[in-house]
Amino acid sequence: MKLHSGMQRDEISDLFKGIVAGGVATGVLSLVMLMIGATGFEPQLELPRLLLIVVDEPADRALGWILHIAIGSVLLGGLFAYIQPRLHANSHTKKGILYALIAWLIMMLVFLPAAGAGYFGFQLSLLAPLVMLGLHVVYGTVLGWTYGKLSPTHSPFTHHHPA
Repeated sequence: MKLHSGMQRDEISDLFKGIVAGGVATGVLSLVMLMIGATGFEPQLELPRLLLIVVDEPADRALGWILHIAIGSVLLGGLFAYIQPRLHANSHTKKGILYALIAWLIMMLVFLPAAGAGYFGFQLSLLAPLVMLGLHVVYGTVLGWTYGKLSPTHSPFTHHHPA
């Protein structure tokens, strides 16, 4: 049955699963970021603060977190649902990590320079690429694993055979 947008019901279901998985992954990532922030380690790498610089709203901390959650959940989670069948990995978890590595590279080459941090964020810290890589791997692992768990006919740890 075709829906209004022309998308099949399964595609909408996959999109919803991607958004839910993105929300869970963003929640876990946010907790890790808050724990890192509580230690005082690399405060200039706080993603919501960098987002505010890009949108030119440096004083609105709540907006930064709203953007972070919306991008991680809706945009990146939904995009994962579309891209993950095209990623060549033998589990959802590995697909999530691969997807996160692609997102990390885009962040290093597009987002961080737009935030005034230079390529790979070296103007913020020499550790910026490694810290961001670690955060992206956490996000991708949780994203892929959760997405796989939301697909009851496929284990997130075994090969996914598209129908």
